Amino acid sequence: MLPRKVLCTLYLGCTLLLLTGCWDRVEINQRGFVVGVAIDKPEGDNGKNQYKGTYQMIVPGGLKQSSGSTTGQGNSMNPHAGQAYFNISTTENSMPAVAARIAGRTSRSPYFEHLRIIIISSDVAKNKENLPNVLDFFLRNSEMRRGVQILVADGKASDILGIYPNNESTPIDYISSIAKNNQKTNFMLPESRIGDVHEFLIKNESFVLQTIKKEDGGVTLNGSALFDGTTKQLLGFLTGEETQGLNFITKRVKGGIIESNIDEQVVAFKVERANRKFYVQQTSPGHMKFTIKIIAEGTLDKSITNIDPSEGKTVEALEQSLEDKLTSTANKTIKKLQHSYKKDALGLGPYLFQDHYKMWKPIAENWDNGENLFSQAEVDVQTKVIIRRIGNIFESTKEQ
Repeated sequence: MLPRKVLCTLYLGCTLLLLTGCWDRVEINQRGFVVGVAIDKPEGDNGKNQYKGTYQMIVPGGLKQSSGSTTGQGNSMNPHAGQAYFNISTTENSMPAVAARIAGRTSRSPYFEHLRIIIISSDVAKNKENLPNVLDFFLRNSEMRRGVQILVADGKASDILGIYPNNESTPIDYISSIAKNNQKTNFMLPESRIGDVHEFLIKNESFVLQTIKKEDGGVTLNGSALFDGTTKQLLGFLTGEETQGLNFITKRVKGGIIESNIDEQVVAFKVERANRKFYVQQTSPGHMKFTIKIIAEGTLDKSITNIDPSEGKTVEALEQSLEDKLTSTANKTIKKLQHSYKKDALGLGPYLFQDHYKMWKPIAENWDNGENLFSQAEVDVQTKVIIRRIGNIFESTKEQ
C-alpha cells in the first residue's frame, strides 16, 4: 500500500489537472464598451442590406476629461479627442453581422455587458417581425442584461445618439436620466426593459413601448408606441395625453400632474397615489360590458386666486372638475385603441384570462383579431379624485 504522502501528492496532482485557465479572458483595455445601439433602415444602398446599426461606444480617457471640461470638443487632427464617447455605424442584413462588421472597424471589439439603451426607428418597427428579429440577437447574447431599456424613435434612431448631452457625459446618460422621470410626469410610460418586451413578444398581446423623439436639440419621451401582439409590428403612436389615460387604466402612474379648468382658470393636481379596478358583465356570448374605476389621491399643486380651497364646497368642485378631466382623458385613449387601432393595450384581455377564464376561452381567438370583439365591447370609466392637501398658497381673495 502506498504511503499517505504519496497518495496526497497524487490526489493534488489530479485535482490540478481539472483546473482550467481563463481561456476566454479579454483585458479591459481591449474591450469596446457599447452603451447605446440605434437601429435604422438603411438609406441609399438599393435595398442590399436590411439594417443600419449605430453603436455608441465609451472612450474611458474622455470620461476623465469630460468631468472638468465641455464634452464633445475635438480638434482638427482628431475630432474625437477629449470626447467621452463616439458613434460608429454600418449596414448589414442581421444584427450579428452588424456587430461583426463594426468589430472589424474598431481597435476594440464591441462589448455589450454595459449596454443600457437600444433605440429602434419607426421605419424598422413598422415591418412585420422586425422587432423580434432585432431583439433576438441581444436576448441570446451572454453579455446582455435583462434591464436594457428599449425605445422606439419617432424618426431616425441614429439622430438620437447624435444629440448634445446636456449636463451629462454622453447622450445615453442624458436619455437614461429623462426616461426615469415618470414619477414627475404621467405623459410617458415607465421604462420598457428588454426582459419585459421579451414577455410581450411571447404572450402575443398588444403592447406599448416608450417612445423618443428628437426635439429642439434634445429629446422628448412624451407619448408611447403601440405594437400588434400578433405581427409584432408598430401600428402607430399615442399622444402624451392618450398615454396619460393609458397609464391610469393600466396602473402605471407613479406621480405627475392632472390639469383641469374651473372658472376659466387652470387648476393643477399632483398625483401621489393612484389605483384602478376592472369589473365585467357579459351581456351576450360575444359582448362584454366593462367598468373601469380609477381613484387618484394627491395634493392641489396650483390653485386660483378668486376661490378659497379650504372650503368644503370648493374642494368638491375642484375634485369634480379633475374627475371630469380624468374621465375625458381615459375615454380618448379607449376610443383611439378601440376604433382607430382596434388593439387591446388596456389589459382587458389579460384581465379576462386571469379572473374570468370561462368567459375568456370562447372569445380568445376573436378578441382583437378576427371578429375583433374588443372594439365592440362597452367600456364605462368612473373616476374619483381625492384632494388630501390643498398645498401652499399665498393669498385667496373672496368675492364680497
